[in-house]
Amino acid sequence: MRILKTVIIAAMLSGASTAAFAGEPPAKLEGPAIAQVADISVGLKGLVCDFCSIALNKTFKKDKAVAATYVDLDTKTLSIVLNAGKGLTDAQIEKLVKKAGYNVTEITRKTAG
Repeated sequence: MRILKTVIIAAMLSGASTAAFAGEPPAKLEGPAIAQVADISVGLKGLVCDFCSIALNKTFKKDKAVAATYVDLDTKTLSIVLNAGKGLTDAQIEKLVKKAGYNVTEITRKTAG
């Protein structure tokens, strides 16, 4: 059994990309993984369906400061990952949310450190 585990682990490690060990940025973030690394979390009012999340994602991804977004319909939260060196003010976020047809309930920013 120990040999089988060793073989499986060796096979998994040999399939790992060299980028994972070279300190290069990870592959494109998608889905709930975005919420884990989001710079900004926005509470929303008025979300009810997948079309709501599509509208918000399209609106925010047009902004050059935004690298990735994820809308969680269960928690009614928009997670935003910013491009390096870029930022969005609360006013800009509220304007984009209103443009998509929704309202902001709160904005939370990741604390440094």
